[in-house]
Amino acid sequence: MGGSVQSTDPTRLQTRVRAELRRIEIETRAVRVLLIIVAAVLCSAAISLLLPHGLWRRQALVISLPPQVLFVTLLVITALALYLARYESEARKLRLLMLQQALAAQADQVAKTFDAVTNVFTRNFLHSLLEKEIARAERNNHPLAMMMCDVNDFKRVNDRYGHLMGDEILSHVATILKACLRGSDHVVRYGGDEFLLILPDTDEPGAIIVRDRIQQKILEADWGSMVGEIAISLSLGLYLHPAGQSVQQDLAEVDSRMYAEKRAE
Repeated sequence: MGGSVQSTDPTRLQTRVRAELRRIEIETRAVRVLLIIVAAVLCSAAISLLLPHGLWRRQALVISLPPQVLFVTLLVITALALYLARYESEARKLRLLMLQQALAAQADQVAKTFDAVTNVFTRNFLHSLLEKEIARAERNNHPLAMMMCDVNDFKRVNDRYGHLMGDEILSHVATILKACLRGSDHVVRYGGDEFLLILPDTDEPGAIIVRDRIQQKILEADWGSMVGEIAISLSLGLYLHPAGQSVQQDLAEVDSRMYAEKRAE
């Protein structure tokens, strides 16, 4: 999937939690069966202790161990089994609690990193992401292109069809953007209806190809079934990072290019 939206959702951790729950259930059943068997043996030993002459002489196998000793031994074994079962149960609960805490922490991290509506990076993650790509581009002397995208007439969509339909439009736009990019590229939801595309190792001719591909896909999309006669289009401002420029300067420049494109349309 384009846009470098990685699978950092907590699916694998959720699977581990479910597996641990199943394991706990199976082990709990096993402990119950064990306790039932021990209880049955204890009952037999108790009957033997209460009626030693009526039962023990009838056994084909002569047991030299006194019933009293056997009864006490089984009591000790039962107590030990109960202690071990409780210890294992507490250990499993602790492991499960740690997994649940890790799951909650991961879900919180995903919520901060990815936008829930469009499933692309949030602006909170933008600075560190762009800073990393700038450092890599300057270190390797490679080009780094950026594009700011704005959905035209988006306010009309919200005003006429409501914010739920607006979210649908944004989600569909984000899907198109990601489909037009490589796995090494990034899509960030910069604002309400603005997206920033970060294109590592991309010069101006390459970025223009990407821009034209996006515009073509937006033009081909079936927006009429969603918002009627409102034409959905994008204003895209293209900018290449010059060596030595900061993240904030890059963002200001690419944003300015986008607004210049919007005014020119």
